[in-house]
Amino acid sequence: MEYQTFKEELCRILQKRTEGKKKVILQQVEKNNGVVLDAVVLQGEREQVLPTIYLEELYEIYEQGVTLEQIAGHILCEEEKWKDEVEFSLEEFEDYTRARTSVFYKLVNYQMNERMLKRVPYIRYLDLAVVFYYRVEQEHFPGGSVLIHNNNLVTWGITKSQLMKDAAFNTSRKLPYRFMGMETLIAELSGETEMENLQKEELMYVLTNEEKFYGAAVLLYPHVLAHIGTLLKRNFFVLPSSVHECILVPDQGHYTRFELMKMVREVNQNQVEEEEILSYQVYYYDRKREALVM
Repeated sequence: MEYQTFKEELCRILQKRTEGKKKVILQQVEKNNGVVLDAVVLQGEREQVLPTIYLEELYEIYEQGVTLEQIAGHILCEEEKWKDEVEFSLEEFEDYTRARTSVFYKLVNYQMNERMLKRVPYIRYLDLAVVFYYRVEQEHFPGGSVLIHNNNLVTWGITKSQLMKDAAFNTSRKLPYRFMGMETLIAELSGETEMENLQKEELMYVLTNEEKFYGAAVLLYPHVLAHIGTLLKRNFFVLPSSVHECILVPDQGHYTRFELMKMVREVNQNQVEEEEILSYQVYYYDRKREALVM
């Protein structure tokens, strides 16, 4: 069955199984970096916040032998579970005095998101843009987020500078940074961490936040890069490996800038999902200037 037919048939089965109690809507969702995904939404009469079910992965499952009826059953089961576990309050979101403690920022690529940036408040940073999101901080819905749009600022009656101030406060405190050597990280993941590994100088380091979620935003945290420069006792390169983390390489002659740019390009092409690419640039932190530059 072709993908287009799969989408239409799945929607037909979902509509039949919900017995007209829900409206089955097929739509396209624009993600980071201009990635557009097909999705289906099941809308009840009084429901305002709905789970979005992406179809490309479901089509891959279908091609592996899972039937349309089984996929529809899975969607309906997950939708019921989502409804029971997630209580997202629109009233809380629309009242900024309550929402302000849950606004955060993240970094995205400016050029790859120009169309999206027309609709959202943002701040330019190098070849990137700082954008803002409302984080749904619930035990059963970790990492759930809502991108903040220009019309939200109008509803809230606040300025972009106020949003940035609150987001900066929340992000650096609720998502503290994590900095460790690449070899140490690998040893930790394999359960072989020893004290000498924690103290030795390494060729590469990983910088992210404790959740490894939109961790590249750590680059904006006050004094973090200066502190790392003091620890390393030298300037360093910053490789934007994804929106979730960066790789730091001390400037000690092991790699040229050209070699590092080639490394970033190859990683983006072969290991990073398109919507998680942050940049193809390599940045440089100058300790004297206390500045990150391209």
